[in-house]
Amino acid sequence: MIALVLFVLSVFAQEPSKADYQVVQIYVDLSEVIAPDGTKGTSMPLNVLISHHAQSSDLLRRRMQYWSNPHRWKGEVNIYDWSNVQHMPTFSDCDYGDSIKCGIKNKHWTLKTVVSVGKKYSVFTQKLYDETGKVISNSAQTAWGTIRWKPQWKLTTIKEQGAFGGSKKEIFEMWPPKMEELPPLIVPGHVGQAKFSIFSVPQNACRTKRCETIRARQRE
Repeated sequence: MIALVLFVLSVFAQEPSKADYQVVQIYVDLSEVIAPDGTKGTSMPLNVLISHHAQSSDLLRRRMQYWSNPHRWKGEVNIYDWSNVQHMPTFSDCDYGDSIKCGIKNKHWTLKTVVSVGKKYSVFTQKLYDETGKVISNSAQTAWGTIRWKPQWKLTTIKEQGAFGGSKKEIFEMWPPKMEELPPLIVPGHVGQAKFSIFSVPQNACRTKRCETIRARQRE
């Protein structure tokens, strides 16, 4: 009985204090789309979709909890994008054309997306940088173009009028099917799938004292 009481007391003694609290701020950057000819731009519909899926911060919270087990991870995850980054508590004026540099300055993580569009396939890649500019997770999704065979045929109807009335004759002609190449398109499913890899951050992404203690014990 005494041993049980001592065990319970030791568990409570190891619970993280209120000061042991991690705040994760993530800035979702505008995407960079690279066309087959090398020109670069962005896509606002794609940006909106990326920002929408990035709001699934419960995936990151569960990952932090995984690294904190058996104790509860205490913290919060706040997501910002180009429309509200100025409201981030640590925000200061910065040229977000270099969002990674601004992430280091303003102490936030940065989610960058690059889409390389090709004639045969397109690649949707994402990288998550921490507040030191280090890549802590990444994801890549490939969209392949498809080939469609379009049948080619023609049915001709010929009407003839003779002495004994009209008649109708049909002539059916067929040629080899025509091949059509459909371009590779990034669809919402690619963006949604990427978030599972992006939020699977490594153990060192957990910065609470409890996680630091666990890592120290693992190094012993």
